[in-house]
Amino acid sequence: MKKNEPPIPLRSVVVLPRWLMIGGVALSAACMLAGVVMAVYGSLTASGGALGGWLGGAFGCVIGGAGGLFGTLADWRRRLPAPLLFAQLQRDKALPFFRVFWPALAAVIVGLVLACFWDSQIVWHGLVQTGGILAFASGCQETIRRHSNRKARAVFTLYADGMLDGADAAAIDEARRKDPKFDAAVQEFQRVAAELRRLGAN
Repeated sequence: MKKNEPPIPLRSVVVLPRWLMIGGVALSAACMLAGVVMAVYGSLTASGGALGGWLGGAFGCVIGGAGGLFGTLADWRRRLPAPLLFAQLQRDKALPFFRVFWPALAAVIVGLVLACFWDSQIVWHGLVQTGGILAFASGCQETIRRHSNRKARAVFTLYADGMLDGADAAAIDEARRKDPKFDAAVQEFQRVAAELRRLGAN
């Protein structure tokens, strides 16, 4: 690898949990299917402005579902280089956006309770819909961060033990040769791992 080339990604660390990938693909496909159904139903039963509403909603579902599908599959294929994964590992704390998760989830619950007594657009759009979007987005991002951190910790632990897959070990070695700070950080990680092994053996 030349000096100015980007670091080699670690192939064994998939940033997206498998269950989240499957859920994202299923949800995106369901949105696209709903758009097709809306377009067919609207074409058969409506005309004028009503038809435009059905077709507009169908277009939104298909485009939104296609975007979700593209993004989910792109994340499933995405791999990160060793220095970036190690930096995430060293900053193992919740994302700032995750602060909105619990308030947003509470807004959804309150909205659903209120909807039992007060059927209002303020409740459905202001609390349930907005809270649901914020809770879903922040929860998914934090889930991805925690998943990739667990995978990264396992990879660097195996590397410190000399048991990591050859391709990923070579990628880490190459990144260490190009980045002295990263090399020093990995050496410290290896030192701590060796000390923990020594203590565990006693």
